[in-house]
Amino acid sequence: MSTHSISEVAAMYQLTPATLRYYEELGLLYDVEKQHNHRIYRDCHLQRLSTICCFKNSGMSLKELQTLFQYQSQDDNLDRVLTLLHTHQRKVDRQLSDLQKAQAQIERKIAYYTALNNAKQAHLPLPDWQDYKA
Repeated sequence: MSTHSISEVAAMYQLTPATLRYYEELGLLYDVEKQHNHRIYRDCHLQRLSTICCFKNSGMSLKELQTLFQYQSQDDNLDRVLTLLHTHQRKVDRQLSDLQKAQAQIERKIAYYTALNNAKQAHLPLPDWQDYKA
């Protein structure tokens, strides 16, 4: 079983030590040992932190994470766990759709400005943006 300091874990997850301490305050991370006033993180903490980062990076709030972990800790709340996860999945699906639309717009802009640059360099007629709209 490997152990890590707070600075090592912070670097691994691109977080600050203050954020890790805050997650402990919220109860998202728990049972973190302290030796000589230094936190010691184990593999179980890294697994939990990976879950926290996954959901947080996909838009789940810390309050929702607290609720999810609370539900997960009780066997009789499986329906609530599933409801929360399905709700979050729909939110992520909308975000993905919005990002795909944004990506398509960016690709059209790149194609237009590439054609514009090429036309200017070759002294050809300039392209019309209307030809690049979806």
